[in-house]
Amino acid sequence: MSEPAPFAEVRSHVHDDWVDHNGHMGVRSYMQVFDPGVHHFYRHCGLTREALEAGGGTIFALQESAWYRREVMRGDPLLVVSQLIEIDHSKLVTFHTLRQTRDDYVAALYEVIEIHIDRESRRPAPFPAAIRARLEEVMSAHAGRERPAESGRGIAIPRKSR
Repeated sequence: MSEPAPFAEVRSHVHDDWVDHNGHMGVRSYMQVFDPGVHHFYRHCGLTREALEAGGGTIFALQESAWYRREVMRGDPLLVVSQLIEIDHSKLVTFHTLRQTRDDYVAALYEVIEIHIDRESRRPAPFPAAIRARLEEVMSAHAGRERPAESGRGIAIPRKSR
């Protein structure tokens, strides 16, 4: 079986209760789409609760960034596309794109860096060997993809040089 790169299996739509006073999906509702997409991708990468607990660990988010590119409206069909950007001995960076699929455009982007934590010490720890091996498999498949331009950017107001 070939490794999907990028990973695109989580579909949804804009629910009525996600629509805000502006008539589009409210900014706080985007996580209701991204969160299941991230979790599904993590399971695909071997980062299941069972595998983490068996190794005595868990993962914590270190930083997240989101970019809202184009509004989505009530009922719009959505797809979360996920890419493994980077891994090291205890951290991973993933990038997720929310697409409106009827008109095929990017609605939003979401990047997160997470760290593996030893449950007992509550300190960073290397990924267990089985999880690390699976992450390397996925990374190998995703390594040929271009890193999104927004990846690694923090929050800032662009300044014009004087």
